[in-house]
Amino acid sequence: MLVIGLLVIGFTPLVYAQSAKNPYKLTRFVLVDATLNQPKTTDYTPGLGQQNMPVVSMTLISDVIIDTLLNKPYSDEWISDLVTNVLVKKQRPLASNEWLQIDQLKEDHTKEQVELFLSIQTSITANQLVKQSGSHISKSSVEGVLGVVPLNENRWMLVGDLELRIPDLWKVNQALDFRFTRTDIDYTSTSLLIQQPISEQFHLDAFIELEQRDSVYQQSIVGLGGRWLVDADRKYTLNLAWENSSTTRQLQTNLHAYQAIAMELGTYQCFNIAEWNLDTELDLRSTRQKSTQIGHQFSGNTTQWLHSLHLKITLESPKIGVGFVRLNQVYDQVWAEELPWTYAIVFGGAKSLPGFYERQFDAQWAYRFKTSYVIPMKDNNFWEFFTAGAYFQFFEPNIEMPSTNQTVWSAGFNYSFRTDFGRVQLALAAPLWSIYKGSKLHLNVDR
Repeated sequence: MLVIGLLVIGFTPLVYAQSAKNPYKLTRFVLVDATLNQPKTTDYTPGLGQQNMPVVSMTLISDVIIDTLLNKPYSDEWISDLVTNVLVKKQRPLASNEWLQIDQLKEDHTKEQVELFLSIQTSITANQLVKQSGSHISKSSVEGVLGVVPLNENRWMLVGDLELRIPDLWKVNQALDFRFTRTDIDYTSTSLLIQQPISEQFHLDAFIELEQRDSVYQQSIVGLGGRWLVDADRKYTLNLAWENSSTTRQLQTNLHAYQAIAMELGTYQCFNIAEWNLDTELDLRSTRQKSTQIGHQFSGNTTQWLHSLHLKITLESPKIGVGFVRLNQVYDQVWAEELPWTYAIVFGGAKSLPGFYERQFDAQWAYRFKTSYVIPMKDNNFWEFFTAGAYFQFFEPNIEMPSTNQTVWSAGFNYSFRTDFGRVQLALAAPLWSIYKGSKLHLNVDR
């Protein structure tokens, strides 16, 4: 009710001014948490010919809660509901001394379009500076997962992944994503994606991926993609890519060394059903592979179609007691007459199955689930108590060999808290009712 009351005060004059004609369409909506701003000093570097004199300047970085493209008429009630739902979903309730501020309002009278920038403010001095400036800076983010795996009785190896995201590279919505992953001694993956906005709702992506697995398989992918952002609740993607895969191991198949053309279709949709939040993500991929083995010396296919499917469903309940229930389900499958190792479904670890080592399992198809009870705390921290599991078929590239199925379970809890360095998540989980033993401590850092 506090959010709704504040929004009515802020937006009633705006909506009233437009009530005499057709309502404008809200094309972009940005909400930032200015309460997390920390003043920082930077050294000023003079240009050519200027006096080399250091100058101390103040830099304020806001935490972006949501930055989305829309294309729909709006009202003060509609925006009030949108902000309320966003804050509930992000587990960010307003404190008694916090309020919403309109930082920037961009109107295009010709197209009858509006861009709206809001921020959560407090009485802290640093936030008063943001209030006076009337602007915000989109921030970059760094996310990582760390862990250790045993090499032998006396040696351990640090593994994990690092992801760097720059949302506004040289201009708004021009983004860069870089990712480096090393989850065991025989697996390394690197990817780079650059996003170029074509319009407010269309983005063009260029990407490259390099992967080495088991020290003998190498794969490179180069592609282009497009994203259509219909509104805050719907997104569609189309990617086209060229693949090249090779191996140094002699295998009784032609298709472990191949070139391919791949096409991928993806959708993302968000619904609200009886006060439950439902997010769905679906990706379908088809790949035409052609063997590059010299002379095609092995029996079997030299060309084939390979298909894969990824479906993710997240369901969140309204408040139950002191927290809420979150249900995550993921289904992955890949199928073809012969399956290259580069298409194995790999999971396990902090992000995909807590309680197990990173990338511990290879599968041809896998159903993963996680049921948790989330308890929000003050300062946007939270506890999560969960049960997770997976039912899958082990990966077997030779279709003549029978594949076996397995079910694994785990349970544990994690605590997520914010620091000056970023958001830290510590999770402790252990396998249940299986041959796999030993609790695992997972550390995830998200800036």
